[in-house]
Amino acid sequence: MPEQNPEPPPRPPNLPEIHNSPATPSRPDSALATVEPESTITSAAQEHDHTTTARRPSGCAWGIIGALGCLLVLLLPLLVAVLAGVTTLGTLLSSVEGIFSTAPPAARVTTTQTIVNSVQPLGQLVSVSAQLAKADIHVGIQQGALNSCGFSASHVAQGTIEGGIDLTRVDEEAIHYNPTTDTYTITLPSPQLTSCRIDFIRQYSRSFTACSVDWDEARLIANYIALSDFRDDAVESGLLSRAQQEIRVIVSNFVQALTGGNVVIIFPEAPENIPAPASCVPDMPEGWSRNEQTGEWLKR
Repeated sequence: MPEQNPEPPPRPPNLPEIHNSPATPSRPDSALATVEPESTITSAAQEHDHTTTARRPSGCAWGIIGALGCLLVLLLPLLVAVLAGVTTLGTLLSSVEGIFSTAPPAARVTTTQTIVNSVQPLGQLVSVSAQLAKADIHVGIQQGALNSCGFSASHVAQGTIEGGIDLTRVDEEAIHYNPTTDTYTITLPSPQLTSCRIDFIRQYSRSFTACSVDWDEARLIANYIALSDFRDDAVESGLLSRAQQEIRVIVSNFVQALTGGNVVIIFPEAPENIPAPASCVPDMPEGWSRNEQTGEWLKR
């Protein structure tokens, strides 16, 4: 007879049934790991990310650093030009301000109190005025070793030369009346220059120089040359003769209209050296002297 399997013994009451899952191997308690909640793990990861981000610069910071580097590269040649004397800091700042400024140009003027040096009475009768102009007054200044700091500029100038007589030199003895012929004979002083001035001067065509030079020195020399030439050219062209003719007509018409008599105007022989007013004798530029024979300028 076949052997029969004995039946399992009965299970004690009130004991839970234990099922062993074949997919989950059994392991001792010592090998079990402690599992933290998911919220705790997420908080730790976020704290680590914030710490790492704070330690390394962001993309915006790298952009600012790169912009500052590019600005330094652009400003470096300008800084070298200022240190070398090619330009000045004021000119550089004015140029930069002009580039970024959108407002219209505005002028700010600061002046001081006017001081009256002297007041002189003038009894002049100006009968003629001449307008003169001169272009391309070239002034070159040599200075420095091997003319290393030499510079030059051209100028254009316009001036006015006036001529007439000094009425303060006319007294009672200069006027004679003949009742028989009803004629007034008036002796007037010789015509002379009454004033000389430069109305306009402009500097252009400046030469290149790497040195810090005084461009106003060249302008002052050109101003002196222009005024001296205007004065001499006016006298040589017969300005005083024209002034004498105009004065004869003006005074004759005035006395005749006032008295109704005949008028005779007499001018004495003009002296060789007619004194010129102060305005027609320009001052030499400060620190410079001129050889009138050779025309050479030297700086003292």
